Amino acid sequence: MNSKDNKLKHLDWAIKSRSANQMCSLRLLTLFYHFEEHWKTKKFSRAAQDLTAVSFSLRRAAFLADKTGKRGIVFEQGKAFLELLIEDNAISYPQDKKSREWTFNYYTRNARSSLEILHKFWPDAVPAYDGKKRNAIVRWEYCQQLLNEAVTGFEKLFHDRKLHEDQVKCAETVRVERKKRRAKVRELNTAQKRQGKN
Repeated sequence: MNSKDNKLKHLDWAIKSRSANQMCSLRLLTLFYHFEEHWKTKKFSRAAQDLTAVSFSLRRAAFLADKTGKRGIVFEQGKAFLELLIEDNAISYPQDKKSREWTFNYYTRNARSSLEILHKFWPDAVPAYDGKKRNAIVRWEYCQQLLNEAVTGFEKLFHDRKLHEDQVKCAETVRVERKKRRAKVRELNTAQKRQGKN
């Protein structure tokens, strides 16, 4: 396969991958909108930050995955990236792309770190990260798969929580209605007793 075919193949993968990430991000945003009051609490705010970090990191990394992974090149591009950061005090996508041997690793490590933290605090919602060695494309796909599973895990957690809250509200409504009926029966009995005395 020639270099043009390789480029087209990578662009096809990158576009499909970015699309998959965007769809997952939309599911996450939907979850944030529907359960906003919960995400703002101490219990869930860190999870919201970490889920957003994974989503963003993978979005940035998708178009950077066409890399060799050679340590010497990673080091040279990391050094060049640092020079740009110091000299220009700004980094944007063109600098990310030019230093992709280093930046891809940065973004996927950030995603991995956030996924590991999420699993530590939410093991029922977020699967454990298996740290085996993977090439760039497989590493990105693995992180995206874990993000998809994490969003699904939190969707289930919040839907189960809402179901429980609804059941509690329903039980409370039934309890209040019974109390009202008992009060009404007592009131009627008291009224009948008064009428009987008259």
